[in-house]
Amino acid sequence: MTATSPTPTLSIVLATLNESRNLPQVFDRLRRQVLPPYEILVVDDGSTDGTREYLMQQHAVDPRVRYLFHDGKQTTLRAHCQGVEAALGRYVVIMDADLQHPPELLPAIVARLDEGAGLAVASRYAPGGSAGPRTTSRWTISHGAEWTARLLLSDARRTSDPVSGFFGFRRDSWVSLNPKYRGYKLLLFVLVMTEGRPVADVGYRFEPRPEGASKVTQSWAFVRMFLIEVILAHRLRSEIRHSPPRGRR
Repeated sequence: MTATSPTPTLSIVLATLNESRNLPQVFDRLRRQVLPPYEILVVDDGSTDGTREYLMQQHAVDPRVRYLFHDGKQTTLRAHCQGVEAALGRYVVIMDADLQHPPELLPAIVARLDEGAGLAVASRYAPGGSAGPRTTSRWTISHGAEWTARLLLSDARRTSDPVSGFFGFRRDSWVSLNPKYRGYKLLLFVLVMTEGRPVADVGYRFEPRPEGASKVTQSWAFVRMFLIEVILAHRLRSEIRHSPPRGRR
């Protein structure tokens, strides 16, 4: 942030890998929203399609755009953690950079946080939400992951969409995760971190990706990694419960 830029209330964290065709529209739609002072913090994992050049150009004309460049592909969980660690805002929103998560939902998410929620989840299953068209295999894996999360992690039952990748939370709830953790679903960990605070669901329609390929592979390899994430989130809950109380703003 520059000396003339207000300290952001909101940090919008995106993880990218070759998103040069989608980012201009994402940024354009974000800038049209009525939001408190914000920053857009992008963690890029070795893009080679002009994404990095675009981000540097955007930063030059808009200091609200910040970026972290990581050479070599890492999972979205790790990238999102890096973004949260660098975030300056009191609120943090995690969302995709491929337009599957509509930027138009951001004011509603921020409103829920302003109203006192510790976590606001964009849910495909809340009123007004929709998962959109999905193949049978994608539906099976997605619902299997949701069922598994609720069965093995009680915190996952606090929202109708425990595997959502679109959510906002209060930065002071954050607990740093082990840098060795890999995966795709940061929400599982944030649900644990925000235990004791209200969770609000905001319905939204999951949109088809307009350009490029998804970074999350809906396969049995994903299932295996997801199960590991659930176990790690359960471990985090135990660690938090046995730690000294944290001060919260």
